[in-house]
Amino acid sequence: MMLAIKEAASDMSPYVRKTAAHAIPKLYSLDPEQKDCLIEVIEKLLADKTTLVAGSVVMAFEEVCPERIDLIHKNYRKLCNLLIDVEEWGQVVIINMLTRYARTQFLNPNMNESLLEEGGGENAFYGSDNDDDTEDEEDEEKEKKKTEATAIVKRKPYVMDPDHRLLLRNTKPLLQRKSRSYGYLQFVS
Repeated sequence: MMLAIKEAASDMSPYVRKTAAHAIPKLYSLDPEQKDCLIEVIEKLLADKTTLVAGSVVMAFEEVCPERIDLIHKNYRKLCNLLIDVEEWGQVVIINMLTRYARTQFLNPNMNESLLEEGGGENAFYGSDNDDDTEDEEDEEKEKKKTEATAIVKRKPYVMDPDHRLLLRNTKPLLQRKSRSYGYLQFVS
């Protein structure tokens, strides 16, 4: 079966390569010892430029070796650019994988806001039952944290990675569609 998958992954027809990608998780479930060979095939299919193959190979990647983010690095931009033309179920699979990738590879764009929120919390409406001395110490401590957070924000303003921007720009039209089949995609966002 492994030989048939390898041969199908090199076939001229994108339909045959897509079928090979669908066979990968099945073989993995039958024989997990074949994982290394299957990863090689997945790597080869991830480099495929056909939209027909993209969703299927990402599905195989997610089932066999989701921890191997290094396989996505080389193909990240290609997957982002193919996304709009991939069939609907493939778009869902790819968006989920790219979202997980983005969370692990890009800085949090809300980092500066969270620093300010941590340091700038207001006192409770009713105040606390503590002594005035304790309140003064807490106020000073909160003010110090707020000043530190503001200094960090001013020193290092967030600049969005171009690859992160590419993902957002290419998924936005899919997430804003009004058709019934994209309801799940709107829920994912």
